[in-house]
Amino acid sequence: MLVDSRPSPRALITGFVLAIGLCAMNSYLTLSFGVIEEGPTIAALLFFAVFFVAKTRITTTEMVIVATMGSAGGSLGFISNFYAARTMTGEPFSLWEAAAFATVTSLLGMLFVIPLRDLLILREDLPWPGAKATQGVITALVDAPDRRQPAILAVTTLLCMAYVVLNDDGGVGLLPSETVLPVIGAFGASIAWSPFAIGGAYLMGFSTCVGFFFGGLVLLLMAPYTPEPGAPHHYIWPGIGFLVAGGLTNLALNWRVVAASLRSLTSLGTDAQDDDDPVLSRTALAVLAVVALGVTAIFSGIVLGMNVVAILGLIVVGGFLQNVIATRAAAQTAFNPARVMGVLMEGITAATGMPRAPDNLVGAGFVAGSGAQAGNLAGDMAYGRWYHVPSRWQFWAQFVTVLPCAFVSAWVFTQIEATQPVDLTGGSLAAPVAKMWATTALVFDGSTPMPAGAMSALAIGAVIGAAYTLIEQLPPIKGWLPASMGIGLGLVLPIGFDWAFFLGGVLLWIVLGRGFKVSELTLTTLAVGAIVAEGFGGVLKPILTLAGIL
Repeated sequence: MLVDSRPSPRALITGFVLAIGLCAMNSYLTLSFGVIEEGPTIAALLFFAVFFVAKTRITTTEMVIVATMGSAGGSLGFISNFYAARTMTGEPFSLWEAAAFATVTSLLGMLFVIPLRDLLILREDLPWPGAKATQGVITALVDAPDRRQPAILAVTTLLCMAYVVLNDDGGVGLLPSETVLPVIGAFGASIAWSPFAIGGAYLMGFSTCVGFFFGGLVLLLMAPYTPEPGAPHHYIWPGIGFLVAGGLTNLALNWRVVAASLRSLTSLGTDAQDDDDPVLSRTALAVLAVVALGVTAIFSGIVLGMNVVAILGLIVVGGFLQNVIATRAAAQTAFNPARVMGVLMEGITAATGMPRAPDNLVGAGFVAGSGAQAGNLAGDMAYGRWYHVPSRWQFWAQFVTVLPCAFVSAWVFTQIEATQPVDLTGGSLAAPVAKMWATTALVFDGSTPMPAGAMSALAIGAVIGAAYTLIEQLPPIKGWLPASMGIGLGLVLPIGFDWAFFLGGVLLWIVLGRGFKVSELTLTTLAVGAIVAEGFGGVLKPILTLAGIL
């Protein structure tokens, strides 16, 4: 397939707008659920819906550029977990500090995406399951345009967004946000009518949805023995232990991926394979390297107060090496260990002489900021190469989103924090990733006392998480057990959200997919509409509250 056009102005403008919107949306969703839809499929579907209705020809190049820009903005929303974790440890960033941090770490990620592409796209033939999913959606929409999809997307989004604004979870209060279940409702058992959970369930896979159900069930059984029986998810320690140990075990099981990533570094810069599509000229790359590395060193030393050894560790390990490992893992297994890589970087930063919780948390922040640009752009460049879209077009299309999305992510977090303050042991937002990072940062700190029994609960959760992750890899039962990631997140989310994910999985995968034979493209459209509605509606509510409308 030959590239069919240069990036059109409408693709660049729409991609820019979608990057900002998806960044805002995911800044809210990641604190509510700990998971996000990073954006390429959503951006491609939204662009298609708008311009297909306008009855104009849509090209694969346009779809690739818009998907790339949407991915850049959407994935940067993940950095809100770092802002929240800093707040939980008592030293929150100001708006300008947060925006500057996101900008600096994003520039570092943009620099390191070039060797990542060399290592993982040009030199290796990896499956890239996420990129293939995006490619499948783009091909289906462009090659066989379905006139129903824009209407389905519009109706789903408008209905779900109206529900989010009208419900009683910070909205107008006309509709219930959850249904408390009889008898067991005293222990936090309910079903949250969350569009994101119900729609996102389809993109996560049915096994993960079943994992959420069992995570909620374990919480229900634990509830009478927790400090707050009516909100057992506030006792985060077993869940954090399960998630961290499960992630580390999964990484260890994929040790060949890690080893291959490290071995591939030895070929970097050699002439083993010519690049027929260079991202940047040597001069441009040198300028980018000087700017990105210089700004990172100055900001880390002066604003963050990091020592020289810590700065080197943040750049080399946090900016590059962990991205090689995490991106290669995602390219082979669809498992992106960003959450656990954040924990590992906290430990490395603490070991370099920066043990205070707010300081070692910077390691997790580098994972969030640099990974949002490097890892995701590498995946986007995989399907861009399959479509023969020049890599430099994708690079510069994403580059222009860095600064505005950095400010958007920081600003949205300040609005959320003003109306729904985050807290390590409670708060109205579940914020499971932020709580994981804050909890482990305090462990590396060593000076902050943890609640009685917390370390024992953390250890028990870790043992069970590691053991379960090992068991689910056994060939006779692999594919039949609930996904460990779903169970782990289920242990730190409210039961209502856990069972909403399960309900969504049953509805979309079983009832609509298998029962009514609804096509995969239509199910994806329904899921995207629900996800976008919850994200935009969730961002809109604190803005309306601060404006005095709600």
